[in-house]
Amino acid sequence: MATRFPKQPPSAHQEAAVVDSLIRKLRPHDHSYGSAVSTSATRPLARMRPIKSPMSTAAVWSCVGLGVLLGAALPQWPYAKACGWWLGLYMAAVGIVVVAGVWGAHVSWRSRLGFAHVIAVATIIWGLALTAQEVLPRVGYAKERLAWRCHDVR
Repeated sequence: MATRFPKQPPSAHQEAAVVDSLIRKLRPHDHSYGSAVSTSATRPLARMRPIKSPMSTAAVWSCVGLGVLLGAALPQWPYAKACGWWLGLYMAAVGIVVVAGVWGAHVSWRSRLGFAHVIAVATIIWGLALTAQEVLPRVGYAKERLAWRCHDVR
């Protein structure tokens, strides 16, 4: 009488081959998964690249610093900004402060510099506050009404 051995469980290699064949049936045109022979030891688990800083720390701080310096200089605007062309030029400078803040926030976020990002967001808020200071009285939101254009009184 022959001795019957109990059925042995399939090896891990055989199970992996079954899983690979099932995945190939689900995705017949996807050849990126693998073949019947498992190559997981030679293939990286993820295709992610290491995170590199797009700019140096000094370059990020220069971008953020330029926005802060312009924002700090605007309250000392030397020309009359009550109306006319000088008001338009002032509003363009305030717009540049907001754009510089957004730019600084973008590069500091990508470079993973948290404190520089906080300063850049504060620059954006400061630029929006400077904008509100000039726009709100001219659209009727404030007590005082101001005009966009100067009227010549001769």
